[in-house]
Amino acid sequence: MKNIKNFAIIAHIDHGKSTLADRLLELTGTVEAGRHEAQMLDQNPISRERGITIKLAPVRMKYKITNNQISSNKQIQNSNDKNSKQFGSWDLELGTLNSEYILNLIDTPGHVDFSYEVDRTLACVEGVVLLVDATQGIQAQTIANAYKAIEKNLVIIPVVNKIDMANAEVEKTKKQLIDFLGVRDEEIFCVSAKTGVGVKELLEEIIEKIPGPDVDKHEGSPLRALIFDSYYDSHRGVIAFVRVFDGELKKGKKVILSAANETFEIQEVGYFHPELISQELLTNGDIGYVVTNLKDIHKVQVGDSIVTDPSLSLPGYKKVKSMVFASVFPTDTGDYLNLQKALEKLYLNDSSLEFSSIHSMALGAGFRVGFLGLLHADIVRERLEREYDLSLVLTPPQVKFKHENNNFFEPYVKAMIVCPDSYTGVVMQLCQNYRGKFINMDNKNQTVLEYELPMSELISDFFDNLKSASSGYASLDWEFLRYQQVKADKLELLLNLEPIDEFSEVVVEERSYEKASFLTNRLKDLIPRQQYEVKIQAKYKGKIIASARLAPFRKDVLIKSGKLVGGGDFGRKRKLLEKQKEGKKKMKMIGKVEIPKEAFMKLFKR
Repeated sequence: MKNIKNFAIIAHIDHGKSTLADRLLELTGTVEAGRHEAQMLDQNPISRERGITIKLAPVRMKYKITNNQISSNKQIQNSNDKNSKQFGSWDLELGTLNSEYILNLIDTPGHVDFSYEVDRTLACVEGVVLLVDATQGIQAQTIANAYKAIEKNLVIIPVVNKIDMANAEVEKTKKQLIDFLGVRDEEIFCVSAKTGVGVKELLEEIIEKIPGPDVDKHEGSPLRALIFDSYYDSHRGVIAFVRVFDGELKKGKKVILSAANETFEIQEVGYFHPELISQELLTNGDIGYVVTNLKDIHKVQVGDSIVTDPSLSLPGYKKVKSMVFASVFPTDTGDYLNLQKALEKLYLNDSSLEFSSIHSMALGAGFRVGFLGLLHADIVRERLEREYDLSLVLTPPQVKFKHENNNFFEPYVKAMIVCPDSYTGVVMQLCQNYRGKFINMDNKNQTVLEYELPMSELISDFFDNLKSASSGYASLDWEFLRYQQVKADKLELLLNLEPIDEFSEVVVEERSYEKASFLTNRLKDLIPRQQYEVKIQAKYKGKIIASARLAPFRKDVLIKSGKLVGGGDFGRKRKLLEKQKEGKKKMKMIGKVEIPKEAFMKLFKR
């Protein structure tokens, strides 16, 4: 059991996790160097193109120590010391000849939208490799993910990556890690995941310092396994990714999904290599997969437990809720059924996705879709357009306010912003402008700011402005905090007194006039002129708070055949003008303002 090493790679987005995983796969002989795609564990082409991991990936590797590569008499701290456990000092008495180690690696997403997946992954392992880009230093998700690992008392191996880059600041990054984790300089590994420099030494450190699974469980213990991911297979149903903590999983065994209260019979179990390799059973300490034959992925939730006794569920499960909502419409109304089928297929593989059908007077039939965050929304949109050949209109993302007893409650998040000291002032001013409430500040090597921010401000243009204000150096991480009561109401947009649902949303009072003015003035520019006057108004709490007027096309009725009508007779001129005015009024009464789809698309690409 001590030769099994379960570990994950955690880092800020784009710090080189998947590239390091490639080198480890090559070094252990799991794949042949030069015979696989870069970022091999990122199966999605969008992942590879963007250079970010959007789905975690487990893999099982074997590594044989062929000589005394690891010193068994190394000076190691007392393993009973809590701090030494956190940062990887374990006396495992290794170094024997021809020892074979099983390494279960999980490559995690770096983006904040998938932070719950990272949290559940860390509950499945005994140690982590904390990767920091030498060109960027410690960033927001580095800190957030490290805190998750420290809370779970995992062994942390700090690693500085991209040391081969011309602009790498290795010593500065090491100092940041020393100040943040309290580790010694010699405990930090410097590697280049791209070239492979230092990776072999890191692998040996992983084998030495990360402990094996708990071996104190007695034989015949009741089954307990944690689900940390899942996907849908059209032939075999939902396939769950699990870590076994007690008991064993094998084909034919009847088990229970604790949170879903669902019983099923196991069809197959096995390991990731990284393709699925069938095995007879999975036991304590193993990370592998379970074929459930269930047809609904939403029953097999991340964080749920597979057990034989529901009272023995593993702690930490929570239902992941969509935080950002947007309406999706096909630009061609005939594509509605194709969009529905595409969403249903994505829904089968993404348990965090939710959607319901809606109808718009302007855009026709579509869907209201819930996402984990802005990146998740963008990935889903791109997959719909690319994989299912759809052309879509996506409304601006909004957050869901709670409405209880005539009161509105707005979702608030705890935001962590990491930036160089020289940008602290402008970043704090920016947070204040976006209704942020200051909580805490720490500035050892660089400033770490903590703010409470409304979610609606965070998903507007906050991140773009944060990058602009900090010249691209600031990074952001957030987590949902609570719903807080605010003064808010529905902002309605009216065209000639007709409400337009696509633009109606709940807005806090202090943002109402700003939002209303933007919408009315922008629509004035986007709606084509009609034969009659168009009034664009924004109504909030029963009052019109902003308006704009679109002048009608007018024919000069005083000119006929190039000559002024009636000479100097003003009465005749007035009669003609009044007649025109009445005609425009009648047209306005029976006419309906048509908003072309192009106007929506231009507005939504704000």
